[in-house]
Amino acid sequence: MSKPPVSDAAISEATGRDWAGWRAELDGWAGELDHREIAKRLKDDYRLSPWWAQTVTGGWEVLTGRRETHEMPGGYQATASKIIAADPEVITAAFTEPAVFSGWGPDGKLAVSTSKPGRTVNGRWEAPEGGRVSVHLASADGKTRITLSHEKLANAADCERLKTAWRTALTTLKERLES
Repeated sequence: MSKPPVSDAAISEATGRDWAGWRAELDGWAGELDHREIAKRLKDDYRLSPWWAQTVTGGWEVLTGRRETHEMPGGYQATASKIIAADPEVITAAFTEPAVFSGWGPDGKLAVSTSKPGRTVNGRWEAPEGGRVSVHLASADGKTRITLSHEKLANAADCERLKTAWRTALTTLKERLES
């Protein structure tokens, strides 16, 4: 059985139930409903925020075998994050300028479709595994938090490999920008 997306402690603190409690609750009524219907009911009837309704729904689907860990409706999603002591515009350039991107990123090319310097970068991943990459930047106190999502991956193996590759890449970027 796959592991739910957040810990028992986190789900319990936020919703008042651990995964065993949510499993028992949703097993009682959610079996024939699709993801959207379950999340809506959790939001409306259980007063969960939209984010926690999605998290509980996705976690229950993982626990019951309806989906695998990191599987989303459009494919698999690999994520990575890192806090770097660097200006967000410099980090934007690391993703948007091919000469700067080479050498620290995973094998492949990010074909940028939209970018708001210092805030977001989005694009298509041009490599055999394909998919879409979204980068969000948030800065405070001279540091920038990078939150990266590589979505629409075809299978769990590509997801795991790219999750590791992006986490390694962000560590390399941090070392380069902070040295």
